Amino acid sequence: MSEFDDPERRRWWTSTMLNCYGMTCKLGTSGLGEGLVEESALGMLLALDIKMTNQRISPTLRDGACWNGDHLFLKVVKHGSLAIEQHGRTRIFGPDSLLITDPIHPYLATFDLTTSLILLRISREALRIRGLPNSFPEIFGGDASCPDVAAVRDFILFLVRKSDSISRELGLRMSQHCMDLMDIVLHEGAGSRRKRTGASALAFRAKQVIVRLARNPDVDVAWIARELNVSANYLTRAFKTTGQTPMRYLMSVRLQLAEKLLIARNGRVKEIAFQCGFSSSSHFCSVFKREFGVSPLEFALSRRPDASDCEEVSDAA
Repeated sequence: MSEFDDPERRRWWTSTMLNCYGMTCKLGTSGLGEGLVEESALGMLLALDIKMTNQRISPTLRDGACWNGDHLFLKVVKHGSLAIEQHGRTRIFGPDSLLITDPIHPYLATFDLTTSLILLRISREALRIRGLPNSFPEIFGGDASCPDVAAVRDFILFLVRKSDSISRELGLRMSQHCMDLMDIVLHEGAGSRRKRTGASALAFRAKQVIVRLARNPDVDVAWIARELNVSANYLTRAFKTTGQTPMRYLMSVRLQLAEKLLIARNGRVKEIAFQCGFSSSSHFCSVFKREFGVSPLEFALSRRPDASDCEEVSDAA
């Protein structure tokens, strides 16, 4: 806990908020105020347990900020309340509220009284490949009166509470389930989901399963169908409503993942192939070149041309 009882501590807190979390912070002049942020990793998610008093924050996308436009912030208010001003409108979010903020679209969040909340940093790309909205010009408030949305909110709180005691593998699996449940939040519960046709709803659920299992080289249509309790033929027919086959979509998910790992220089080509669910590096190289027009190694070198990067990805088949 940081109490802002002296100028040095105030400077430290505002600097931490800016450099570590990409937020400009203005501390109140009346009262001492306080702030606490505890981080935990949950697979693809980063979770923050936050407590703030007497301050105002807003996102910044300045060069070098740790959090940029690639992510959104999902927040669950545990205690207290926060006021968010955006486009000349102020909204108050009290206990049990669930909301999503987009740092690309400016807003100002005010914490007057002591407020505790959970924040998840979620990837736009993870939402996009699930066919979900991934841009929010206005603050999105989930319908907490919907039992399904409330259940997802409670799952998020449970997940963060257990983050320090569960294994890394379970944390990854649970974070994937959490992302799969975002359609409940973003479509405001089951009432909206009923508007989908049977085929499109099944295809949507199949995409979620595919994203979750994409790294497994043994996944096929039959496996995906078993996860959904339908036949492989019915799944294939339903998936055609998207203009693709399940396996073609699976391949696109694997290639998108490979593209990111190559750009990030996260391992050698053979390692990346296996991380992305390809059974052999030669098959990976062949499929990648057909999709992108260059080999994985050439792609990586074109994005990171300096000599040290060449060595990192030089293990191409």
